[in-house]
Amino acid sequence: MAITQLLAVRRSGIPISFRPQFRHPAVARLIRLSTWTLGYVVANQIALVVIKNLASPGSGWVDAYAKAFIIFQLPHGLLAVSLATTLVPELSRLIHLDDEAAFARRMNDGIRYTAMLTIPAAVGLFLLAKPIVGTLLQHGNFDQVATSNPARALSGLALGVAGFSVYLFVLRGFYARNDTRTPFLINLVENALNIVFALLLVDRFDVLGLGIAYSLAYLISAAIALLVLHRSTPSLQLSPLLVSILRIVGAAALMAVTIRFTSGLIGSNVGVGALTRIFVSSSLGLLMYVIGLLAFGAPDIRHFVLSKMTKSSR
Repeated sequence: MAITQLLAVRRSGIPISFRPQFRHPAVARLIRLSTWTLGYVVANQIALVVIKNLASPGSGWVDAYAKAFIIFQLPHGLLAVSLATTLVPELSRLIHLDDEAAFARRMNDGIRYTAMLTIPAAVGLFLLAKPIVGTLLQHGNFDQVATSNPARALSGLALGVAGFSVYLFVLRGFYARNDTRTPFLINLVENALNIVFALLLVDRFDVLGLGIAYSLAYLISAAIALLVLHRSTPSLQLSPLLVSILRIVGAAALMAVTIRFTSGLIGSNVGVGALTRIFVSSSLGLLMYVIGLLAFGAPDIRHFVLSKMTKSSR
């Protein structure tokens, strides 16, 4: 993709040349910001090495954890990243305009929307881990026994989908302020928590414990990041945000009950039966989730439904 863009620039007649100016203020600032980002990445890799060693090399846990992590990333990549990509440029613009009130409102919106999208995804992954893994992985020599560990790992990781996504979105609030140091420090805490929880849980719960450790680390770190951002942005009101999230959790509880009930009546954990179980249970669960949001007075979903009804009546 980069080569294609370079060719387009060259055809437009714009001269391209490499003239390094490491003392230029913009370059110096970029290097300073990137140093903390590099530290962020290194800390993640160190934690990953520790977790992989805790996963008893040779037991199959490492492979199970890796497979489950790929599935765990799907709702974040499809839902949370898309939302963040839309909102982050505006957050940076508002900081440039020194409009703290508008910045706080957009951060509030982004956190609520992220929670609204990822909490039901977490419920679905947790309750339907076995049929999801069975559908994607149980083929050929990868039998029902082999899918057990990835499903257990996914169940543990699913608990942290919302925490993971909210955490990364809140960090983007710091990046919008050109602050890469604070995310690095918060990330150190997250990795330390992940390692500590993994040490405490892995012996008792094996690969499930590693997934739970990851989830707990990000849920706690998301709360820490939000509190730190609130200190730098006092206009970011936490109480209304917490009320909104509790309403979402309440609606997600209705979804969980629905999926739990219907998944026991329909389909199986492999083949066409697994697809049937996933589709029917998740569809009914999402319906109950929307009904729950409306019943609990979530303003965002009310606005969405009313806007759709207004458009359809025209």
